[in-house]
Amino acid sequence: MRYRLVLSVLLTSLLVGFICAQAESQRIRSIAIVAPEKTAEHVAGVLKSRIEKRSAVTIRVTAFFEGAADYWILLGQAGNSAVIDKARLAHAVSLPGRTRPAPEGFAVKSVQFKSGPGMIAVGVDQRGVLYAAGEILRRIRYAPDYVEIDPLNMRTAPAYRFRGSSANQGGTMMRATGARGWTQDELFEVTLDYALAGANCFYTGDQGGPAYDFVKSFGLMSTTGARPNELNREFPAEWKAGGREMWEGKNWVCPNIPEARKALLDQWTEDFAKRADHEVMRFYAGDPGGCTDARCTPWGKSFVHLSEEMAAIWHKTHPNSNVLIANQGLDNEGDRYIFDYLNAQPRPWCYGICYGPGSNAMSNYFRDKLRDDLFEYPGDGPVNRYVSEMLRELPRDQRIVHYSDITHWISAQFMVENPEPNIVRAYGRRTFHARPAAMYRIFKAIMPFSEGDIIYSEGYHDEFHQYLWNRLLWNPNLSLDEALSDYCTYYFGAEAAPLMAEALLEMEHTLERPVATNEGIGRYYDLVKAAGEKILTNLMAIDHRWRMHMQHAALDKHLQLRVRKELDQETRVRAALASVLEKGKLDDAIQSALSILREPPSTPEMDALREEARLQGEKTNEFFGIRDIGYFRNDCTLRDVPGHIALLERALAATKRGEKRSVVQQCIDNTLKPTRLGNIFG
Repeated sequence: MRYRLVLSVLLTSLLVGFICAQAESQRIRSIAIVAPEKTAEHVAGVLKSRIEKRSAVTIRVTAFFEGAADYWILLGQAGNSAVIDKARLAHAVSLPGRTRPAPEGFAVKSVQFKSGPGMIAVGVDQRGVLYAAGEILRRIRYAPDYVEIDPLNMRTAPAYRFRGSSANQGGTMMRATGARGWTQDELFEVTLDYALAGANCFYTGDQGGPAYDFVKSFGLMSTTGARPNELNREFPAEWKAGGREMWEGKNWVCPNIPEARKALLDQWTEDFAKRADHEVMRFYAGDPGGCTDARCTPWGKSFVHLSEEMAAIWHKTHPNSNVLIANQGLDNEGDRYIFDYLNAQPRPWCYGICYGPGSNAMSNYFRDKLRDDLFEYPGDGPVNRYVSEMLRELPRDQRIVHYSDITHWISAQFMVENPEPNIVRAYGRRTFHARPAAMYRIFKAIMPFSEGDIIYSEGYHDEFHQYLWNRLLWNPNLSLDEALSDYCTYYFGAEAAPLMAEALLEMEHTLERPVATNEGIGRYYDLVKAAGEKILTNLMAIDHRWRMHMQHAALDKHLQLRVRKELDQETRVRAALASVLEKGKLDDAIQSALSILREPPSTPEMDALREEARLQGEKTNEFFGIRDIGYFRNDCTLRDVPGHIALLERALAATKRGEKRSVVQQCIDNTLKPTRLGNIFG
């Protein structure tokens, strides 16, 4: 069965797309990519390798129309090649933009060359060529030994200036799961995954290196950052900053101590001179960092003045870089000072405010005192009310660029409101997960107030969110169904795509629904299992995403069976004890209850699911250095079985019936109560 994407006609000031009438596609077994200039040749290599990885077709990159091929792709940048410009005029390929070509845009059009059928893919600039390649890759249907490409005619450009991604494996998760480290090629592969989806700015390491060079080879931007009062050397105890207990032991100093401030500025002068030439520099007020004692109250005042001095140092060696200040962890007075400071006179050193975790004065996340006045007419609510207030307060020459945490689902900027406690215990905050509907709503709520987003990530477990963010930063009018369809069709194939799209939506519900009664856990497992049967062999041979879902689905079912088993134990323990509380042999009832509590914690079905997760984890680790943290936390205590065994043993040892009865009553009242959440940061 052929599953075809349908692209909506979208008209915005930055994006116009046109779709040709569908026609029967030929089976393409050989492709010639004509790249007549250097920029295109680099991207053509990416296009070639990615198609070849997915299908056993023959592809060659050439500078000319020569030889034979089933399909021809003419790829290049407008204005860089006579071949490209002549073909664009001959086939009426117009670039996006109203009065001039829109930056980073591209046009792709199916045409008939003299050599045969094909398409022209033209980028407005260097990045546009890369984004055109990404569009081509998403439009191809990949069979084991051929591909199909429907006729296409579209021109498009991104809606937002900053579209930042973080290609990283996640050191904490790698250590927790024992996963192998990524190779350099795998890091570059993920970087390209996000770039081809529309990202234009990356974290690449402060001082440059291979990742920086790789990003720059495609004309993409990079970002760096600093915490202004972090002094990375030994210093006198009296310099120590006041702050949150969780940051104790960190290298934070009070910048209002003259000697400490000089040490900071000397450090940053040396540090900044060694850094690569990043397009974006961000100064973070907190999370972690800052100083909250009397010398620095409000911290927003001390922070912004120190940032101004640091910006002058940064711009000496990086004059074209954009400096952003992140108002994380400030109080209302600190924000107020920054607004007044920016409005007092032009501050050309500062491009704008970076809004991230701890920036929201309507959320208790790193905020002790909220803006109560904003709750009286809260608009869409805390998710975006303060962003709109910030934009109202800022002068015209200042902007907002988001620094969104799309990597955590609890204890986070955009946390799940009512997380399922057993899911919290079993997985922690960095687990592989997806929240398509919530993330879509959040994006639509916050992004109209900004120039884009350079996201925060702690690993690869959020790769779906990064894909979704990049596609929406390119085109915010994309529907959630379209984004899910594009993602699932590209990675799982057209046959499996509808099932995996449904599975992603089902996965989101599990984060909040009670595990014991959530029938969606079984549906998620069945959907992923069924999708696996429809993924073509050529895609399954290189897959790690489906295997991650299958691994997670098995762990969810295992967790559900554990919870149900322990709840059943609870019911039986309570019944055994209650029946003899007033009359009867308490010791016999206690022994019976202890026997129930000491039953084997697992069943054959649970063992099979755990083994399934282990095997899939071995594969995902082999394929891509990732494993689900749930497998390694799955033995965490959900109900307080050990505590109640100890309690009943105490009752059994009691010599007086009154004491024995009191302890038994305690067990009846609190039988197998859930354990405390404990550390959710793992």
